Amino acid sequence: MIVGPLKKGLKGALPTIILFFALVISSTLFSVTTYSSIDSRNILYSLLQKNVHSQIVIYLINILCLSLGALLISIFTIKHEIVEKQNYLPAFLYLFFNSLILTKDLVHPSVISNIFILLALNALIDTYRMEYALSKIFNAAFYTCIAMFFYLNYAFFIALFFITLIILRSFSWRELIIGIIGLMAPVFIYMSIGYLANFNSSDFFNNLTELILFFQKPLMSEYYYPVLICMVILLLLTIAKHLSAGLGSKIKTQKTMGLIYWFLLFSVVNFFAKNNNFYFPTIASIIPISVLFGDYFYNIRQLKVANTLFFFLLAGGSLLILMHLNVI
Repeated sequence: MIVGPLKKGLKGALPTIILFFALVISSTLFSVTTYSSIDSRNILYSLLQKNVHSQIVIYLINILCLSLGALLISIFTIKHEIVEKQNYLPAFLYLFFNSLILTKDLVHPSVISNIFILLALNALIDTYRMEYALSKIFNAAFYTCIAMFFYLNYAFFIALFFITLIILRSFSWRELIIGIIGLMAPVFIYMSIGYLANFNSSDFFNNLTELILFFQKPLMSEYYYPVLICMVILLLLTIAKHLSAGLGSKIKTQKTMGLIYWFLLFSVVNFFAKNNNFYFPTIASIIPISVLFGDYFYNIRQLKVANTLFFFLLAGGSLLILMHLNVI
């Protein structure tokens, strides 16, 4: 089955990941679901959607975003010892969850934003026990803010940036100020362009305020419930496993795994936010659930049990894919 090869290192996992990746990308060509409206709140994504109409270019964007995301999440989890070195389940799950929102008109803004969030997390965790880390902190803050410009809902992860600093670093005014400067730099650039181009840049702050102050009941497609039930069950099993066995044997692993749970918490906040995805409202949780579920599946001793649980998760998600293809 699938879990076994993904637990055998890069040589064992790569054929499975490539095959699934090819199937996912190919299926987008037959998708009938479209994002017909351009949400101006997602500034950079809005510009991309207005200016890119070629199906070939859109197809290449999908390939690039998914490839970079899978690569970055593998680097993030293995390099920083969040999961075992032979574990490529997070990369596969990352591709799987992203496949539930891909369509042929354009990749969802969260898939682009996830690349910058992963870059930010990699930069932040690189600062662990690093003496001079100002450049890394600035880069992480800058990437976090850029992710928000592609998908405004990721503004909640600004809090994750500061929590990560608190967990990994001893308090330093210089590092805090550099982080704030890194977060403000893209905003300053945007306001400067708005002034020179004579457009109202204050709309961004109005939209941001509305996002933070006003929440709503999550909108969910009926096709989403099976995968949601599977995700909730797996999450409860993962939490139970970590409560009983701990977050890891190394201090760095414990800290980084704790950050993943913080990441998941802010993703839950986004679950009730506006501008969420109707077909996959837990879209902001793609990174943390890929990491957590990947670690859980890897540590299941009985391969039959792991493959059975994995099958139910894939089957639940397949309903969304079939919906995109207008099969159901």
